[in-house]
Amino acid sequence: MSAPDVLTQAISDAYDETPYISLPFSYTSPGNLRAVARLYQLEAPALEQARVLELGCAAGGNLLPFALAYPEAQVVGIDLSPQQIDAGRQTAEAAGARNLDLRAMSLTDITADFGVFDYIICHGVFSWVPPEVRDAIFRICRENLAPQGVAYVSYNTYPGWKASDVIRDAMILNSFGAETPQEKVARAKDMLELIEGGLWQNNPLRSALQQAASKLRGQTDHYLLHEYLEAINTPCYFLEFAAAAQQAGLAYVTDAEPQLTFPSTFGSGVALGLNGLSVSAGREMREQYLDFAVGRSFRKSLLVHAERAGEILDQPEGSAFAAMHFAADLTPLSGGPAGQRQFRTAAGAAITTQDPGLIALMESLGEAWPRSQPFAAMLDTQRGHTPGTSDEALANTTIGHLVTLVKSSALHYRLEPAAYEAPQSKPRLIAGAAQLLQEVTKPGCQVGMHSLWHHPVNAPAAALHQYLLGQIDGQRSTTDLRTLARDALTSGRYPHPDGKSYKGARNLDPVAQDIVNGLLAGLRHAGLLLH
Repeated sequence: MSAPDVLTQAISDAYDETPYISLPFSYTSPGNLRAVARLYQLEAPALEQARVLELGCAAGGNLLPFALAYPEAQVVGIDLSPQQIDAGRQTAEAAGARNLDLRAMSLTDITADFGVFDYIICHGVFSWVPPEVRDAIFRICRENLAPQGVAYVSYNTYPGWKASDVIRDAMILNSFGAETPQEKVARAKDMLELIEGGLWQNNPLRSALQQAASKLRGQTDHYLLHEYLEAINTPCYFLEFAAAAQQAGLAYVTDAEPQLTFPSTFGSGVALGLNGLSVSAGREMREQYLDFAVGRSFRKSLLVHAERAGEILDQPEGSAFAAMHFAADLTPLSGGPAGQRQFRTAAGAAITTQDPGLIALMESLGEAWPRSQPFAAMLDTQRGHTPGTSDEALANTTIGHLVTLVKSSALHYRLEPAAYEAPQSKPRLIAGAAQLLQEVTKPGCQVGMHSLWHHPVNAPAAALHQYLLGQIDGQRSTTDLRTLARDALTSGRYPHPDGKSYKGARNLDPVAQDIVNGLLAGLRHAGLLLH
């Protein structure tokens, strides 16, 4: 067996032995890739019948939301691990994703006749494979990408990964000789404790190492094992990646979260400093300077065929928002000075403003969540706050507010409306959710619940909630669900979600209605409900 074959087998064995929990990442979704490409004046294929390929798909958890949302699309995922592919196939079949084709194979075996794809996704693979596999990733993005297609490749980057390199070396050193994955992780965690609390105060790397180590606190064992303890982890500088992509016949577009390429996202000090340093530099060099300024450790790059390089705008065009739909999970917070409002994002960050137009826009988005709203609706939220303003000025103001939310990583924007728009007279779960609920409770399931925004979602844990979830089928009204909840309580089959038994109790309609209302509100906010 050749050296590359030995490495390939070792990677496959590692993921068979300790599977990577397969979750969706919203920034990898074809809907996001298409919308981001449009910001840079690039057209990309519509989603309804899109052909999508993921390299290193694990159990398919990052493909399943798209496959279920677009049943006419062709969705293919490959992974080295037969165990993960088998688990993914079982879940996909149970969920009804007949258009999801998962295959256990090496991506190096993909040739030009494997097929042409509108979107190629490679998340969490590039930095963890040997050089010949990295070359194959670029080759596939060139040979198997449709002319108007978009590829996505993520990778660890310097300078941010420099401290993590030291931590990785230390954890590998301490786990040397461990006989099981569990023992490896335990020894690695011991080293993390030393780094967090046992470094000499004059260690010049102390602050950087402790900050990097603190980010690993609470991470899952499978993350530590595959991210830090695998045989290969090769970060690179952004310019090295961009040059390799260009040599392979590809052109860099931007990041899947383009706000991370804006100096202004990181404050006026960063923006002013870089303006002076990179005034005459090209776009890729400017982004490399920014990586140094912010210590970036991970990138998520969009690539297209090199022939399209001349179409790519140097800066995103805000006017592209006029054709898009928007959504944001924003919760208004009480308190604060008069005239000032604060909103909490889904990530827990706070957005504070005194601008009445931005306040109105965030209120509208928060109330509508998880539904999306077209740009025209965003304009309407501004009209009452800017009387006498021209349509052009109103549009520019609205775009400015949307960019503010983009920089806060709070805004979803797509060229298609979210499927939550479909009116439902009776509660109905999103496609595949009821079946997935049954699957995720089974031992060995490697895929979780998700929303139409490609987010991982935690299903309710209470037994009564899970029972009621199985009854939400689009045929039963909220009154029907209340009756089912009441009967389940009075019969003693299920306790109240707070643990209290109501067996034999009477007049429970108000209690049952509160349970149903709370469940539906939670499901709606999580993005599991079409109602």
